[in-house]
Amino acid sequence: MADEQSFWQSHRTMAGVARDAERFALRLPLVGHLGIPRPEQVAYFAGLGALVALDLLEWPVAVAIGVGQLLITEHAQAGAGGPRTSAADAAPEHGTAPAVAPVS
Repeated sequence: MADEQSFWQSHRTMAGVARDAERFALRLPLVGHLGIPRPEQVAYFAGLGALVALDLLEWPVAVAIGVGQLLITEHAQAGAGGPRTSAADAAPEHGTAPAVAPVS
């Protein structure tokens, strides 16, 4: 029963870190850090992709809109002082590195 409490406590801790983080990266052995966009950005880009798939928007226009969105997001994050959490805060208590961690 003590294991269940520690599991749920660590789950709440990691959920809080994920909720408060600005950026995430997936650590891959041969590739390195692969950036993962926030859920809002994933939905935005999925919507752009759907518009292209339905031929309501030409792909070069969608690419230009997507690049513009990325540039605006990066500029806004740089102006806000960067992410609020660090990867060291996200490390679990048992010492192994998480597969997905906030980027500092």
